[in-house]
This record gives sequence, structure tokens and C-alpha cells, in this order.
Amino acid sequence: MHAARAKPQTAHELLAVLEAAQDSLGKGGRRLAGFFSANLSATALLSSSEVARRCGVNASSVVRLAQSLGFSGYREFQAVVQRHLSASIDGPKPLDAGSNGPVPDRSRPLRLQLFVDSGQSFNEAAQAAATRFCTQNPAVKIATEVQVSYAVDPDDFARRIEAAGATSDGIILVAREHPAINDAVRAITASGVAVICLTTDLPSSGRTAYVGSDQYASGATAGWLCGRMLRTEATGRVLFVYSVPFRCHQDREQGFRHVLRSEFPALAIDEKVSSNESVDVIYEAVRRYIAKSGPPAAIYNVSGANRGVGRALEDEGLSNSTVFVGHELNVYSRSLLERGIMDVAIGHDFEREIALAVDCIQLAREGVHPPNRITQSQVFTRYNCATF
Repeated sequence: MHAARAKPQTAHELLAVLEAAQDSLGKGGRRLAGFFSANLSATALLSSSEVARRCGVNASSVVRLAQSLGFSGYREFQAVVQRHLSASIDGPKPLDAGSNGPVPDRSRPLRLQLFVDSGQSFNEAAQAAATRFCTQNPAVKIATEVQVSYAVDPDDFARRIEAAGATSDGIILVAREHPAINDAVRAITASGVAVICLTTDLPSSGRTAYVGSDQYASGATAGWLCGRMLRTEATGRVLFVYSVPFRCHQDREQGFRHVLRSEFPALAIDEKVSSNESVDVIYEAVRRYIAKSGPPAAIYNVSGANRGVGRALEDEGLSNSTVFVGHELNVYSRSLLERGIMDVAIGHDFEREIALAVDCIQLAREGVHPPNRITQSQVFTRYNCATF
């Protein structure tokens, strides 16, 4: 009997093991190993199914490769890479050390543009975080343009982003996946201006880097919390709330579904409704669902407009019986938590992420390709939301 393989503990060990294993792998395994070795930043973010699609193999092949290296599965394999990238936050290491880029002009403030396509509360939080950062760092000026998602024309939004790229030192972007927006990002980066995606990624756009949480892990956390809070239920239906096509929403849904499927099979997503980032839209949608199907065991909102979900639960008298998990801690979700209407809000440190995005832009202007910065999600309940 062969001794169990000692799994790599660091990204450097992992790369060495992948290199050494090349000769013993089949064609698909070699393709996967090559992808992981050349794309550490993407590995930290992509699900096993996305990696499989890019490499032209089955998702089970991704899991088998991870297990052959001593890991329990792909998620444990991926965590080694995520720890490596997270460690670079406090002491960033250039990926292309020694590259000679243009010397930036330090005689004037760094001029950046923040574009945000999201719900009202997210937009307010993004603007506030950028304002606080600039107050503390007068050498950086961040102009902000925010739009509520239900009112966004993606083609017009893309044109505005591309135009700003011609007059800015860098772009910080929160945007949906859309061909016109991806094209705008490609055009900006091709001109030498960095584009940093914040909170939600645009991996096909050629953006310079991503800063934000591992959204798949955030969704998996939401699924685990729902399951644990409903553990006495024999069966249960979960109402899933989504919005426009943001990558972060898709990743959260994948993580959520995976945990429900693997750990809480008696729970199932019964139906999906769109919030369109509108409090009134989701309020009506949740009440229609309840009228048609009865109270859900839980509601998971991957998008904004938590107020609409909360108001519907309150008006239907379900505040104490339906588990409600959502994202973003702000003045509205904090009120829902404190009143016992919302059970959990999964948040993040907006100000730190703005600072990391600015750091990525500064690295890029020095001719150094910045790594993705994966930050930790934060879990808030009624008992710790006052820290906001």
C-alpha cells in the first residue's frame, strides 16, 4: 500500500509538484497542470466547472487531479492559491519584477475614475468609500459615476467607460458582463491604462486585475448557513433572488447550489425571481411567490434591494419563520438585522478594497503587472452588525 501523498502547503510547492507530475499525467491532466501553472490568479477565482470548460476536460478531471496531489478536492487545492494571493495584500510582490514601464508623473495627483453599476445602497457605499479614501490620501483623486442597474443602458455605459479611459490614470469598475463593456475594457487596457474590477469580475475582458472576495466561497457560506439554520427541517424550499448578469451573482449561486446539493440535499432552490436591483420590484416578486407557493423555508438574495425582501417578509408575517440571507452590510441591511427580519448579511471591507484597487493601478503604472487581490468575506448578524 502506497503512503498518502503529502499535499503542497504553499503555492510554490504546488507549482513544483505540478511540474514534477507532468510525465505521469494524461493529456487532460497535463492541460490542467499547464493551466494552473500559468494562471494562478484565475485559479483562485474559477470554479472547477469553469476550469474544465477552459481546458476542454470534464469537471471530474479537475477534482481527480487535485486529489492525486493529496487534496480532498478542488476547493482545498484552490485555497492554497488563494492564501498565496491574499498574502500579497500586505506586501505586494510584482509578478513581472524587472519589467521596465513608463515612469509615471508624480508631480500631480493620481486621477482615477470609479464606475459602478449596481443597486442604490451598494452605489452609496462605493461612493462613500472612495470619498473617505481620497480624504485620507490627498495625492489620489477619484471621480465617481454610479448608475442603478435597472436604469443602465450597457452600450452607453460602455462608451462612458471607454471615454474616461482616455483622460484617467486608471479605472476602477463594478459592472455586469456585457459584450460592449468587455470591449471597452479591452480598448482601455490596450492603450496602457489599468482597469481594476471591483467586487464582480470580468475575466473575459482583459482587465488588469480583480479585487474582491471569492464570490463562490461567499455563496457556499450562505448555503451552509441556510442549511445549518434549517437543520431541523425534513425538507425545504429556497427562494433564490438574482439580478442583472453580474459575474459575482453567478459565482455566488454556483457556490450556494453546490453546498445545498452536497450537504443539505433536502433543501432545494424552488424558484428564482429577479430583483432588478429595485426595492419595489423584489417586494412584489416575493409576495407573488408566497401567494402562489406558500412561505419558503429560506430566501437567498445574491443581489441588492434587501429592503424589498425584508418588507415582503414583514408584511406577510414571516419575519420569524423564513431564514433570510443576503449580501452587503449597509444602513438598510443593518436595520433589517437588528429588527430580526434578516438573519445574515455577508459583507466585505469596501474601504480596504478601494485601497487595494488603487495599489494595483499604481503597480501597473510602474510597469508591474498586479496580481488579483482576494479579500475575506465578513459575516454579520444582529449581534455584530453594530461594528458597521
